Parts: sequence; structure tokens; C-alpha cells
Amino acid sequence: MIYFNLSAHQNIIDEHYTKLEPYLLKKIDESTINKNLKDFLKNNLEKIITAKPIELIKLHKDFTSNTSYNSASNKKVKKIFNYKYFSSKSDNGGYDGYELAKNLAVRTCLYCNRNYTLTVMKGNKTAGKFTRPEFDHFFDKGVHPLLALSIYNLIPSCKICNSSLKGRTKFSLNSYLHPFLDDVINFYNFGYKPHDVKSILGGSSNLEIEIKIDSGDRKLDKKIEKTKDVFRLEEIFSAHSEELKDLFEIRHRYSQKYLVELFKKYEKLGLKYNEVYKTAFGVNFLESEFSKRPFSKLKKDILEHLKII
Repeated sequence: MIYFNLSAHQNIIDEHYTKLEPYLLKKIDESTINKNLKDFLKNNLEKIITAKPIELIKLHKDFTSNTSYNSASNKKVKKIFNYKYFSSKSDNGGYDGYELAKNLAVRTCLYCNRNYTLTVMKGNKTAGKFTRPEFDHFFDKGVHPLLALSIYNLIPSCKICNSSLKGRTKFSLNSYLHPFLDDVINFYNFGYKPHDVKSILGGSSNLEIEIKIDSGDRKLDKKIEKTKDVFRLEEIFSAHSEELKDLFEIRHRYSQKYLVELFKKYEKLGLKYNEVYKTAFGVNFLESEFSKRPFSKLKKDILEHLKII
């Protein structure tokens, strides 16, 4: 549940539309879809590709409520906004999911912040496209084919979150968190059981991660709760107790005073606090950089519980 401020990257949004526009206009012209619907698509194409989620839903409703719209129209829209073509490794020399993923440079899944979502590619040829994040359609593309290529509907995520956990769960803005809209990083915190650090050291433990939610807004708390439950975050992070043991070892071996002095020493060498933090704990300190390294939110919260930072 990591926020990524897509609106701050207008250049990426603009390129997404600019690169797709010729292809989509050609597909619209070739389509046998009703003329009224064809005109709607042409007149609203930029909005369909670049608008924020609230406006996307309105566009979808306006389109499907058109008197010319029917089940046959739905199939034709799927062929126009062809996500399968966009997401393939086809050697077409054009713009595709790999290019978008490379531009976004989201390094970890925005839903779990547990798995890397690195994009590795060299050129546009099929053999040069190695890996990229999956794109979760926040609004199911089967139900909303018009939004299949909308940039605000393409959430960089890992396969487990996208395919195994969310699957076909119908997301809405009222019920679930949208990673490009909802900055809730300070409204939930990771904790752990047992609370006795010594019981965790020196062997296997039944360390259990719990997520405490408190935004002061009951509706928002419910959205955070539902999103947490869909992606099974407590259960999955509880399976990563080994990754957390190093933090408990540090707390057990070194005093708070020692750690403070250590940080001061490195800062005197010209390193910023967040740079020392990254070196010491292997994750990012700044919330704006949580998406760059796995477990950044989890470990920061646990470090605060342990009063290391």
C-alpha cells in the first residue's frame, strides 16, 4: 500500500498518450463500431488515456449509456484498446508495456512493497525484453475495456498481488486504495507479536506481523482494512520474520546512544541521514522513496517500535 505520485510525472503521462495516439486512432478508424461511439472515442481519446480515475469512471458511464452501445460494441472496444497487444513482447518497434514500465521506474510492487518489479530490457526487440512489473487494472479491463490502456488504470504490481491475490476482485474508489491517489502511509503502521524482543532472538520464533490502522476517518480506515485483507499483507509479512531478525539483533546488541553516535559520525563525513539509514538497514528512510526498495515501510515501522530511529 505504497503511494506513487503519478501526477508529478506529467512527462510520462504525456508520452503515454503521444505514443499511443497514432495506433489508437488507426484502430478506431478501422473499427466497425457505431459512428456515434466512434466519434465519442475520437473526441475523448486523450481523456480516456490520461484522465484521473474519477473522470475515467464518468467516461465509462457516459460511453456505455450511449443509446448506440450494446454487447457487440463492447467486443469492438476491446479490439481497439488492445491490452494484450500493448503488454506483449512483440518486436513491433513501437511503444508497449515495457516502455511504460521503464519510464515509471517503480522498483517494488505498490500493493505489497515486498517484491521487486524491476524493468530489464535492451532495445525494442523481443529477445531484449526480459522482465517488467505486471500492470494491475484497478478497474477490471473485462468490465471496463475502454480503460484498458488508461495510465491511471495501470498499476505496477507483482504477479502474486495482481494475479494470485487480487485476481478478479472488483475494485472501486470508494472501497479500496488506489496507489496513484491515496497517500495513506502515515495512517497505518506495522507492529509485531510477541512484543518481547528477547523471545525472538536465538532461534525460530512465532513472530506475527500486525497492521494497526488509524486515520481518524472511519471510511478511510475501512478502505485501508479491505485493501490490506485482499493482499493478505499481515499473513505474508508474518512469513518474513527471518528478514526482521537482523533488526532485533541490532537492538539487542547496541544501545540507543551507540547508534546515535554512529549516525552522527557518518553525517560528519558528509553523508545525509537517509543515506546512512539505507547503508545500515538496507531500506529507504524517506517515504517518497519507499517504492524503490522492498520492505521499506515495514522495516521503518519496526525500527521505530524498537526505538532504533
